[in-house]
Amino acid sequence: MSRTLVLGALVTAAAAAAVVSAPTAAAWPAEDARLAACDFAREVGAYDHTALDGYFQRVLERSTGTFAAEFAGAAPELRQAMQQAQVRAWVEWAECGSVGGDLLRQKVLITMSQVRANANSPEPQPQHITMTATIDNVLGRWLVSELDSPQL
Repeated sequence: MSRTLVLGALVTAAAAAAVVSAPTAAAWPAEDARLAACDFAREVGAYDHTALDGYFQRVLERSTGTFAAEFAGAAPELRQAMQQAQVRAWVEWAECGSVGGDLLRQKVLITMSQVRANANSPEPQPQHITMTATIDNVLGRWLVSELDSPQL
């Protein structure tokens, strides 16, 4: 077999492999953003009035842009309200799915079950929450830049 024929076969095989694997490679940003959104949901939905410093830090570490600025700005009032009401909450489960986007920005639909309790309602109450998050790729990390959640 000639070298030209072998080289031609190798080039053809490499091109075919690139075409076959392209959809999988294109799906990676959506999957990474989906995982980051679920991680964010578990963090933003779990808090205890006795340990709010860690809560605010974890949420801000997973956010950027408009959401991070608004959350950081509201933190003092939010902290006071959470401590006064003696709130605590945890996430039983979270499911996330990419709605669309590109390599730098994805929209993700988040559904989660959160259990909440406070001084007025000490018996934990489950709630199902649906949110839409915009997730931005910031230097290789997927961070929430916008959050639409009427229930949080």
